[in-house]
Amino acid sequence: MNVLETAETSVYASAIASVLPVLGAHRQATEEARRVAPASIAALKDAGLTRLLTPAGNGGHEASIRAQALACMGAARACPSASWVMMVCGAHNWVVGSFTAACREEVFEDPGVLIAGTLASQGHFAQADGGWLVSGRWQFCSGVDHAPWIMVGAARGEAVKGPANLHVVVPREAVQIDDTWHTLGMRGSGSKDILLDRVFVPEHRAEPTGRLFAGRSPHALDHQTGVYMLPVLPCLATQLAACVLGIAREVLALFIERTRVRPDIYSGKGSGAKAHSGAMQRRVAEASAELTAAELLVGANCDGFDDIAARREPVDLPGLSRLHWQAAYAAELCRRAVEKLYSGAGAHAAYDDAVIQQYYRDVMMAARHAAVDIDGAAELEGSLALGVGPQG
Repeated sequence: MNVLETAETSVYASAIASVLPVLGAHRQATEEARRVAPASIAALKDAGLTRLLTPAGNGGHEASIRAQALACMGAARACPSASWVMMVCGAHNWVVGSFTAACREEVFEDPGVLIAGTLASQGHFAQADGGWLVSGRWQFCSGVDHAPWIMVGAARGEAVKGPANLHVVVPREAVQIDDTWHTLGMRGSGSKDILLDRVFVPEHRAEPTGRLFAGRSPHALDHQTGVYMLPVLPCLATQLAACVLGIAREVLALFIERTRVRPDIYSGKGSGAKAHSGAMQRRVAEASAELTAAELLVGANCDGFDDIAARREPVDLPGLSRLHWQAAYAAELCRRAVEKLYSGAGAHAAYDDAVIQQYYRDVMMAARHAAVDIDGAAELEGSLALGVGPQG
């Protein structure tokens, strides 16, 4: 079962399959270097997967969020960090599709460019002639080592006229990289801090965050499809959930493979004894159901995105909440499934050379991303259902 496989996404199936051997072969090198291996980045670019969400007018595929989710889910099974960087940078390519034509021409000189950055407004901006001066520190800049362009959010400084928040695009040489990325999981994503100190950003490379995140930038109308008119945060959360789902599916496969031949040490029963355990069977059954449910939620969101793109109309608050909640809950279901499997995987799963250990750590790390914050998403969805939430 794969609800992300449709006539539209099937055209990318061979490209996705083509990169898996390369990503898998360089997974350990990616983990050890704390950045995606150059060969893996080259494979993703050569296969055209880094331009899935680049506008067609700039040489990209202008594919659906479903296609991006399918690619991220597939790649995550071979190398979680490579998939994560493709997911994050691809999402930024999609967001830049709603910037000015001048910005898109500049950034998408290479349609498969990787755009790193962080969407949270962790810095601030001030006015300058013809643009803005941006300063601050931004955490979790995934893929920064491979990205010639960086996108960040910034809040309006004191006594500054302009929008409350801006998102801006700057060349990598304008930022300082601070290697803070020593973490539990997703080590290969290279999600380091970056710093900007009064970096000038011309007006054409800045967009007010409010309209950008709502899918209401006037530049989103420049394209063949309505994919750039989608709300940013639910789309990002859904792509992230698809990435986590791919990792979790590989954990399930690894658990089944090991359990089929795993002995019961203390009873003296030999190879395959654990497969006869009712407890192990229940773990597999429950985890499989949780991952199926997660996939259905991701697919339901993709159906919703397709509908919004076709109608080219903004989404109301209940609609936004439902999309965000479904993505967050999909990621949570994956986390629960992986926790269940890893806790029953035995002592050998604790060794550093056990692939299941790395994938467990990666899921625990990925599920902590603010885009899939389960508490915040649940509170909004629940309050709206009970009629006590915000009204607009």
